Amino acid sequence: MDSPAAPKQIKAKVKRTQRRLGLSPRARRSVRIAEASGIRVSISSDLPHTADHAASVFEKRYNFWQETTRHTAWGQYKRNHFVVAVGGGNTLKAQYQAMIDKLHSRVDWYEHVRFFFLEDSTGEGKWESPEDGLVNYFIAPLARKLVVHKGLRSMVRELGLASSADESDVVTAMTAAMVNPMNLGEVRQALAQKNKALATRRARQEAERYQMDIQHKLGEKMSFHYLLSGIGKDGALGALKPYLPELRETEPGVIVIRRPRGALRIALNRGVIVNAETVSLIVSGTHKLRALGRLEMEETADFEQTVMETPLRMLRASSDTARKVLIFADEQSLHFEETLFQYKENNKTLQNKAETREGAEKDGPHILLMHGFMGLFSFASFLIRLPSAWTVSALHRGSHAKTLPDAEIFPHYARVLRKAILKIWNQGRPVPIAGHSIAGVIMDHLLLSILDNNDAPIKPYKSLKEQDRKLVDALRASGVISLATWAPSDGPHTGVNLRNLIAHYRKREALDYSGFEQTYVESGDKLELQAEAAVSDADSLARLGRFLQTPVAEPIVNGLNRGMRQLLNNKTVQQRMLNINSPYIMRLVGGRLLRTASFYGLFKEVDAALHDPVEYQRRHLRALDIMLEYDIPTLSIIHEDDFLVSARRHAQEHRHLVDRRLAREGVSRERDLQVTTRLVTLKRRADELPVDPLNPHLMIMATSVEGSAMARQVTAAMTRFVNENLEKAIRKRRLKPLASVRKWRAAHPKPRAGR
Repeated sequence: MDSPAAPKQIKAKVKRTQRRLGLSPRARRSVRIAEASGIRVSISSDLPHTADHAASVFEKRYNFWQETTRHTAWGQYKRNHFVVAVGGGNTLKAQYQAMIDKLHSRVDWYEHVRFFFLEDSTGEGKWESPEDGLVNYFIAPLARKLVVHKGLRSMVRELGLASSADESDVVTAMTAAMVNPMNLGEVRQALAQKNKALATRRARQEAERYQMDIQHKLGEKMSFHYLLSGIGKDGALGALKPYLPELRETEPGVIVIRRPRGALRIALNRGVIVNAETVSLIVSGTHKLRALGRLEMEETADFEQTVMETPLRMLRASSDTARKVLIFADEQSLHFEETLFQYKENNKTLQNKAETREGAEKDGPHILLMHGFMGLFSFASFLIRLPSAWTVSALHRGSHAKTLPDAEIFPHYARVLRKAILKIWNQGRPVPIAGHSIAGVIMDHLLLSILDNNDAPIKPYKSLKEQDRKLVDALRASGVISLATWAPSDGPHTGVNLRNLIAHYRKREALDYSGFEQTYVESGDKLELQAEAAVSDADSLARLGRFLQTPVAEPIVNGLNRGMRQLLNNKTVQQRMLNINSPYIMRLVGGRLLRTASFYGLFKEVDAALHDPVEYQRRHLRALDIMLEYDIPTLSIIHEDDFLVSARRHAQEHRHLVDRRLAREGVSRERDLQVTTRLVTLKRRADELPVDPLNPHLMIMATSVEGSAMARQVTAAMTRFVNENLEKAIRKRRLKPLASVRKWRAAHPKPRAGR
């Protein structure tokens, strides 16, 4: 490589990426991603960087107004002023500070900017008025900053004040000019006199006055140039909280809301919020993830019902509205809760952690996700997007497996999963399971745990031990979901694709990640590997296994761990990682993933998965027989261009299961099967394959707009599969009725017979 040219090429690429993502030179620490709905999400490493990016976008919109739209705006007020509606909350204070630091001399605040408020209250517990927040944390410090920057005398002249005016007079003058407050003094006075009826009348009069003032200045639609707010943990926006009756009002207006202990709140309603030309939401802190996920994911319930449950979803009322929304989030807001599963093994008490997003339905489904080699990062999208009624847990592997021989590692993982399933099932909750990539080996061993040993015959259901029957009952109720799950025969499949990739680079041959034509041949009612897909014990990573058995292996690999964590703690590295098109990339620099991952455990797991491929392939086919015998519903999802896992193998196994179920149930059509057996093959949008061969396999990472669309397909298929199974289980009285299933069916009525 020509070293002098390389830095120039890299710099040019970074600039192109920043232009493509809409980043200003001063906001290089953030990345903005367009979600499928049109809403744009910016993710930054921390709140100050998030606020910096939000401030830069504010400046961009202000400049656009000043140079373009002000000349054609409705009414003199909107032509003379950039009109902003602001909410309250601590998160906004960070943006106020960034606007002061970055924009104090770049925006003509006094001359051009005018503020209104999303809400104000007569006073509630821990209530901080948005007006007080704006004045105390923005206008007053901005005035002091301008006095330092321009000089007191200059500011006094600019504001038309008397020559004797001081800094406090400057603050007062700027506040009087820039702020359009809600006047609740008389309402508070009536409440102090314990005259609730008078207080309510005065609140309504003030709401009417505020509405008329805004309409006089901005027009009937009350359309602000910019709306700036945080969001609540429950998806509240401004004063609009879940299940508030006033959420149904879509005509722009100002409303009065009764609050606990007699307080009254005046607020801009839903119609005003969605009419803003730009809606800027800044998000920070833990527990906001569920609200963000509800905003973006497709819901099964009626749209208006989802707005009642999560008011933030009002911003998805139409594609035009969604395109006006900008969300600025820090890395912390993408963290999940950490929960513990505790169990005993060989008289030892062990614990396994999980990343968990609690569901809204107390006794609703609790789905367990098992990740592949890429770790929990691959499940960030699921933790956000699966139905909000469900509790979602992505299981950690735990450290105990590092101490086990290769042959015991995946059976151990399966025992941990089994204990978690039975614990949740014994609570009366459905417990779907989904495994990605190498987690397919864990799912195989989970099913094999029903047998007395791996070679034992498959017993009839009634002959099973009580705990085995409970496991079968749990799996029957919700089903087993395989997400591009791996089997040993996928080793040769990857080898074919690797050779094709090399040929593409060397000989410019066309890319083709489909592997060989077929994996199996039918032998009676059994599947056997065809010659090209056959595996042997020589396929195992013998060198890796021998290295891991040496005394120096763990210290060397742990050194790699420490080096990686130091690297990820480096702010420059974090910022560079943000400059790629990955909306959830910050999961990689979070506090509980790569910083706490054990590469020694990962290497042990890779070696364990490949150490005995012939036996593991046999076990995989036995697991298919177990699902058939016990009528366990199955859903298999894979991308047609999966580089590491054969889509054709999945299709053959699906066909095998369907044919045997048809014979077992005595029906002729797949759609008439009582036990759901489904395959979903994801298609690429582009005409040509990407040179990056891994992204199709990591379909659930949502690392791009196309990846996000694939994640939607996956979660929609999972939602349908689980709810259909639960509906059958409820009908057979194996489960108690669930509101989430009832709502799902109401939104997805069954097609009429004959269609």
